[in-house]
Amino acid sequence: MKRINGGEVLVRALQSLDVSTVFTLHGGHLDPAYTAADAAGIRLVDTRHEQAAGIAATGYARSTGQVGVALATAGGGVTNLVTAITNAYADGVPSVFIGGAPPLMDADALPVNSGYEQMSVMRGITKWSRQVTDIRLLSETVTRAFHWATQGRPGPVYIDIPSDVMFAHIDSEDPSLAFKPFPVSRPAPSPSSIESVLKILSSAERPVILAGGGVAYAQAGALLTRFADTTGVPILTNNKARGEISTDHPLSGRGFSALAGAAKAGTPADVVVLLGARRGIYTGGRRTPLISTSATVIQVDVLAEEIGRLGQVHLGVVADASEFLRAALESASTVNWPDFSTWAQALRPKAAQAEVSGNGAISPEALATVVSELVPEDTIYVLDGGETPAWMDPRASVTGPGSWLAHGYLGIMGEGLPLAVGAKTGNPERPVVCFTGDGAVGFNISEFDTMVRHELPIVVIVNNDAQWAMSSHGQDLLYGPGNRVVTELRHTRYDLVAEGFGAHGELVESLDQLPEAIERSFASGLPACINVITNGQDIATVTKRMIGAAADGLVSPAGGSRVPYADILEVV
Repeated sequence: MKRINGGEVLVRALQSLDVSTVFTLHGGHLDPAYTAADAAGIRLVDTRHEQAAGIAATGYARSTGQVGVALATAGGGVTNLVTAITNAYADGVPSVFIGGAPPLMDADALPVNSGYEQMSVMRGITKWSRQVTDIRLLSETVTRAFHWATQGRPGPVYIDIPSDVMFAHIDSEDPSLAFKPFPVSRPAPSPSSIESVLKILSSAERPVILAGGGVAYAQAGALLTRFADTTGVPILTNNKARGEISTDHPLSGRGFSALAGAAKAGTPADVVVLLGARRGIYTGGRRTPLISTSATVIQVDVLAEEIGRLGQVHLGVVADASEFLRAALESASTVNWPDFSTWAQALRPKAAQAEVSGNGAISPEALATVVSELVPEDTIYVLDGGETPAWMDPRASVTGPGSWLAHGYLGIMGEGLPLAVGAKTGNPERPVVCFTGDGAVGFNISEFDTMVRHELPIVVIVNNDAQWAMSSHGQDLLYGPGNRVVTELRHTRYDLVAEGFGAHGELVESLDQLPEAIERSFASGLPACINVITNGQDIATVTKRMIGAAADGLVSPAGGSRVPYADILEVV
């Protein structure tokens, strides 16, 4: 009988789970897995940093709806995955991370790539983590890992494979290899809860649905759009659900912040449905909630314990977003729905204007406007930076699921290029544009090399304002002009850096140069970096909101200490 090693067992299990792509950076602890994957035809996308491999796996997952997979070697390779895994944990991204480990025999012998207990690092940032202590447990562990990553609220899992398990051998027909994936039904709402939801919605004057990651990971975009068309109820989305209903749809109001504008106009939403969306920073936080305290709140979530976070809920429904929408649609057509069109129009953003600053420099607002007008219609947008994503947010036309990859709760800088690598790998036929700040692009700039080697023609557009904009503008608001500390950069030639890796480079110093630069970049067939020199004066609204009342003084008239970046927190 043929004998196979741990790497072959791992690859067999991945193939049974329909894995076709793995992101990684080489380490000798994983060589059996690499050779087996290569022989089996699994695509190995090797990056220049393990953090980038991990983030690319999540970009792949977010843009395709499939589970992202990343491998990293023992020791520093595993610690380099921590940021990617934590980000996936905060945002519920279905992903499987596999780490090499020193031999079990040498657990306390300080061998190569060791010195700490890898599992203790991973337990607090994953849904589930396991060390494989015997090759006979490997196939089952991988299958269970994918189950954990995708069921309930999705999220990252971690498998630790010591090298004396990876290099061990087992009979190819061993019974332990027969563990296979199995179907699991999704939680569905009760008929009475659907009846109550539809009754509350149809009795409202200004209802709205806040769609979150639960809609995206349930692949419920088409159902959401049908529900909006059937009922006339407008939809707002956070970063994870952008594109689940097209931003061009008349019932799409883009971000949750549209609720603030409605309330300011004296017409707050009176019924709010949180559909697979969590309360937190994107709903205004604890002290400045976007949801009116007078609104009737319905929360639909796959996890019962999530319902009720940060505010009163009047009806909680434990259900998968797609099952909820499917059940609601069965009865929605029989309801006599009011005309919500005027309310829906009030939630839609006003047309953005492109302006050049008075000194002739390109404003980041003008840059975002022109880019959004010139990129292809089916573009996948990847956003990175502090203020930079905010300039694109109200402008980009996002017409389908998985087409908007922007920051989540962790708010990590530098994820743009790796996310774009994952998105382009999973969607080779679609254009991918990474719109990034100059500070953010520096974190993983060597991923231009990954793009070139793996023939991933991603167009990276750098908003180069020679600063960490949210930080520098935050200091301006808090301490006044001329008091910046460690927040300024240079107008670095990122285009030349990209060219050094073999990519196409463009330097843009006036707005009229931008259209041709974009055209040449797409036509090159190469990864491209368009380095756009912009002014550093314009402050994005998101920064002003982050600083809040602290801009009027770090100490309130009552003597309280105002805490910026904490939704108007004041402490004694």
